[in-house]
Amino acid sequence: MIVTSGIKDVRAVGTLFVRALTSQDWTALTLCFEEEVQFRALIPSGFREARANHSAANLLRAWFQDADTLVLLTSEVQSMQDRLALSYRLRLHEDQWYVVEQRAYCDVSNGRIQRMDLLCSGFRPDTVLQDESTSR
Repeated sequence: MIVTSGIKDVRAVGTLFVRALTSQDWTALTLCFEEEVQFRALIPSGFREARANHSAANLLRAWFQDADTLVLLTSEVQSMQDRLALSYRLRLHEDQWYVVEQRAYCDVSNGRIQRMDLLCSGFRPDTVLQDESTSR
């Protein structure tokens, strides 16, 4: 399990968040958030919101738990003045291969995310991988 206690650098919790998400470690993901969190996400089907760490983690879990393979393609974790800026692109397999990208801006306090504003590309069919498999 990933431990979040004692984190001073806001980028550290961002790195732990990406690691927990990509390893589908839902307990560690929950611990990246303050117990009372303001989580807001704009996804292709609409707006989602959570006010508790377990609810925020459960939204993310609902989006990614069915993936039998989850590969981190790129990620960026940076300080943006007093906020944490995250972006990551994942390739995942459920019924077919998809690529999804999410970007988030976060307020961090005591090593945990207390506010996250997230934007999601949606699960886009991975046409590159599909083209490679059909050409063989």
